[in-house]
Amino acid sequence: VVPDDAHLHDWPAVTALSAGWALSFSVVTASITATNLASSAFSPSSSWNTVPLAILLVALSGWSMALPTLFTKLGGRLNTYRVTSCVGMVASVTASLACSEKSFAALCVSSVLFALPSAAGQSFRFAVLSLVPARSRPKCIGLVLTGGIAGAVIGPLYAAAAKNMFADAPFAGVYVCTGVAFFLLLCIVSVPGLVTFPAEGGQEAAGGEKAPGGSEEPCGKSTDGKGESTEKKNAEPKNAPSVAVAASFARFGFVAAVAIAALSYGAMSFLMSPTPLTMRDRGFSFHEVSHVILSHMLGMYAPSFVSGGAVARFGWRPVAAVGAGLFVVASVVMHDGVSMKNFVGGQLVLGIGWNLCFVAATSEVAKVSMEEAENACMGIQSRSVKAAQKAKSAQRVQSAADVVTFAFAGAASVASGPALAKIHWREMQIVGWVCAGLMLVFVKVAGIKDARKEEDVRSTEKGEDKV
Repeated sequence: VVPDDAHLHDWPAVTALSAGWALSFSVVTASITATNLASSAFSPSSSWNTVPLAILLVALSGWSMALPTLFTKLGGRLNTYRVTSCVGMVASVTASLACSEKSFAALCVSSVLFALPSAAGQSFRFAVLSLVPARSRPKCIGLVLTGGIAGAVIGPLYAAAAKNMFADAPFAGVYVCTGVAFFLLLCIVSVPGLVTFPAEGGQEAAGGEKAPGGSEEPCGKSTDGKGESTEKKNAEPKNAPSVAVAASFARFGFVAAVAIAALSYGAMSFLMSPTPLTMRDRGFSFHEVSHVILSHMLGMYAPSFVSGGAVARFGWRPVAAVGAGLFVVASVVMHDGVSMKNFVGGQLVLGIGWNLCFVAATSEVAKVSMEEAENACMGIQSRSVKAAQKAKSAQRVQSAADVVTFAFAGAASVASGPALAKIHWREMQIVGWVCAGLMLVFVKVAGIKDARKEEDVRSTEKGEDKV
């Protein structure tokens, strides 16, 4: 029986977040297409060519950890998304000036700034959790990531079109376009009433706003009839987020999901970041490079139409296992040769494998984060305080998972430059095979542990029935 909960789905907000992710991700795809090539013109050495893009990924990890604090300090997700969009415009100006002045340091600074709105964009897939019932969350994560299809197309296209916008400053025009993308994102999150989130602390939890579940409580002080302050009685347990994080990492299924997200992102970054440089060294044009990156990005997000539903139907582990298998296929294709078909085919399959692994892992991380946030706030009586603490706890768990994922991806991107110079492109494909093998091990062990847990639950239930 399908629950009658259609009224609990905020589809306009889900659509808006998907559009916002399309714009945010177009900046990522444009950066992947152009940044390493732009930096190669004025980097200190060829081994440093991938550093600016690697800095973006490393900084993405740090900003992901800072997001929960920003949500609180800036008055909720919505205000934070507005501020980070403005930071994205500043980053775009900085990068454009870096290309104009041929300043490698300025390009690296712009990467640090770009990482903040990129981290905010990545959090859209978790923001959607508060807009739909639990049964629809895997599907909606996929729908939001589907916006990446538009971003995958738009980014490389405007990067190719704007590369020579300024004759004396190649690639500066690309960052003019990224600035426009962030301006449009700012417009989306600034439309009154288009995207609203349930109470999660800061201004979004103030003013007697209804918490999830339909209750409404005043935000001022009150008493419980015995002269005791309700505010004091229900004081926020400041350790709830820490408890939720510790409890989440104590569950092997969560650890496995984080590991798979990190390994898939790391392998993808290691094999994708140096692709433009590899192709340029073999005589391919920038147009051909942008076509390969476009194929890769479509592979990363086109499966989102079905991957979220597949996770809901089959579970996260089988979907992640299929994704890991595709990493093996991608590395075989790219190891086989360096023709256009090898680059297009290999990068396309690499993107599909990443999508299946990442959506599957994200779904498990989202599920565990919500469960442990609920457990950490079990003793709170005030519904408004409980709603705020649950949101903070879930955000902290999700951010911790993203920190691990993007730190690994950043490290892989940093290593890809020296690896390309020393062991060459075809030998680098070994990393794809190793990461795929590790992902399959995590899937298998997680399955064994889950099966044992289910068996223990059944044994306990049988014992209770006998009693």
